[in-house]
Amino acid sequence: MKTIIMTGGTSGLGQVTAQQLNADPAIRFILGGRQTRWPLELSSLSNVRQFSQHILDTLGETKIDALILNAGLSFPIAANTVDGYETTFAVNHLAHYLLLRLLAPALAPDAIVVITTSNTHDPRFSPVAPFASVDAQHLALLALEKSPSGELVFESGFRAYATSKLCNLLTARAFAAAPETQALGVRVIAYNPGFIPGTGLGRNLPTGALPTANPQEAEAARQHAGHVLAELAQGRVIPPAGQVYVSLARGEVTWPDPSTLARRDDIAQQLWRDSAQLAGLVL
Repeated sequence: MKTIIMTGGTSGLGQVTAQQLNADPAIRFILGGRQTRWPLELSSLSNVRQFSQHILDTLGETKIDALILNAGLSFPIAANTVDGYETTFAVNHLAHYLLLRLLAPALAPDAIVVITTSNTHDPRFSPVAPFASVDAQHLALLALEKSPSGELVFESGFRAYATSKLCNLLTARAFAAAPETQALGVRVIAYNPGFIPGTGLGRNLPTGALPTANPQEAEAARQHAGHVLAELAQGRVIPPAGQVYVSLARGEVTWPDPSTLARRDDIAQQLWRDSAQLAGLVL
């Protein structure tokens, strides 16, 4: 029996993934979330530690065959977490970074780690590009721009989201390059499911910013993206040698190059080190 752990499986494409994996009798499926049997609050690093320890204590000597880091939020949230960090960066990147670091020692040989990213990380595709630099200390303490009424300004919120997705991709690349990861044979994948109409991100975009779709098309896109995520986690979709980034393009699984910034090894390693400091870890 395989053991698979997942975040972000209560709505959207992640719900499709969770239902598919949970229905397989050969899988021991553990879903962390605010209202699941395994409580997890990603806006609290202390809670991430509690969740991780609960997992490790429960599994004992059992190893983790797949780890799916899919949860995320998008603007208009403009606030700090209980740790004092900007919420989008803290939830989308830092909490998952900490979860990965804490559970990595329990990964099985040839395990699979999938981190959900987005093509919004790439200025070639994003209507609003990520911030120009990936400085974890700066991003963690960033005060996003608000309107006089207190609402988050669209451009500021979208940049924060796009940058957090860039951080997800850089984290995947840094983890894939680690000697321990390679020695264990762990497969690391950064997954861009593409735009899915009706998701939280789409609701927060200005009218006309992205193409619309009828409910049937939107549901078909959600189902397909969730199915592909499950297939990636189960090793049924295998990346070409040396590839980490996978992108759904018009429903097709492709393995393109990510953005120029996302391919920078020095930035990936610096983000890894700085994130460890923010999360209270020792490298």
